[in-house]
Amino acid sequence: MDNTEVCGSSTDLAGLINCHFIFNALNTLKYSVITDNPGTCGLIDDIAAYMRYRIRAVYGFEMVLLSEEIRYMKSYINLELARFSHIYAEYNLEDTDFTLPSMSVIFLVENAIHHGILAKKDGGKLQVKAYRDGLYNYVEVCDNGAGIKEYSGRYPESSNKGIGNLAALAERIERMKGGSLLIESVQGEGTRAVIKIPA
Repeated sequence: MDNTEVCGSSTDLAGLINCHFIFNALNTLKYSVITDNPGTCGLIDDIAAYMRYRIRAVYGFEMVLLSEEIRYMKSYINLELARFSHIYAEYNLEDTDFTLPSMSVIFLVENAIHHGILAKKDGGKLQVKAYRDGLYNYVEVCDNGAGIKEYSGRYPESSNKGIGNLAALAERIERMKGGSLLIESVQGEGTRAVIKIPA
């Protein structure tokens, strides 16, 4: 992500934690407690599960089943839905029984929400799809948000050299699984990110 911040002084992989996410998630929990929201315990479980999974990735990306990645992705999305009333999420998960680098889908979801949907006043919809077509497995993360400004078909420039950089994510998918990452975007209409993994 372009806005990933560093907790502490380290700028290597082990030091990359999104401080804004932690701060905002705790504020969401605080509001949930104050308003006596019956879903508060679920939100606590979500932040604990998501942060544990993210820290695992920070100390070394690993191959995980998509079903596991989806479980923690939903924890992340639940927290964002609790913060923003104008975000909608939709899932169509036909096939999740294949492996890919950890955090791959989650980082695409983070990008879709924060650089796509939230960049539009009226919010929008996030769609996550997983399916198999012939010799490949696919994961799609689509949004109807702001799109990428002046998109030329190349990964957007980013000052962040760490775990949220799209070019670095594409390299991990190719190196660890022999797959690829495709980004399609139209300004004002949204973005479609597709992970393609050999079955």
